[in-house]
Amino acid sequence: MKKILVLFMFLILGCKTEFKKNVASDPVTLTLQVKNSTDQDFRFHQTWAVDKGDVMTVVKAGETITFKSNTHSPSGTVFTAYIMPPKSVAQPNPGNGNFQMTYGYLSGSAHVTCDNNCNKGYPTSTVHYTGNNWKYEAKFRDAESSINNLVEFTTSKM
Repeated sequence: MKKILVLFMFLILGCKTEFKKNVASDPVTLTLQVKNSTDQDFRFHQTWAVDKGDVMTVVKAGETITFKSNTHSPSGTVFTAYIMPPKSVAQPNPGNGNFQMTYGYLSGSAHVTCDNNCNKGYPTSTVHYTGNNWKYEAKFRDAESSINNLVEFTTSKM
């Protein structure tokens, strides 16, 4: 009887297994490599990066940074660059520019849902207002609809 009791206890205690949930990050769904070919640092905001939201980064003049997001939400993420005017403009108007790309996660993959043209980034050659005296240009390596892209920023007087 003791042997059965010992065997029973061994089975109960020996079979006790701890289940640990391995929490892993979702895979990266999109990237945007940003090259700052202007003469000033600028701020770059991501509504969703890798496993965290509301991320602000400074992209220094001459620097290239790859921004990543692993959003799997239909509302996706928005990348916004606050481009600074060239130092050669004495009284810049506007005080900074705005570049924006909006991405969503739909049908199992990331998509550009509104590019900088759709988001009315300014000041550019095509979107500017009375009194603007400088502009930025965003040159993409691939089509703006690409979810893994490079964009290079330059600025100049208007």
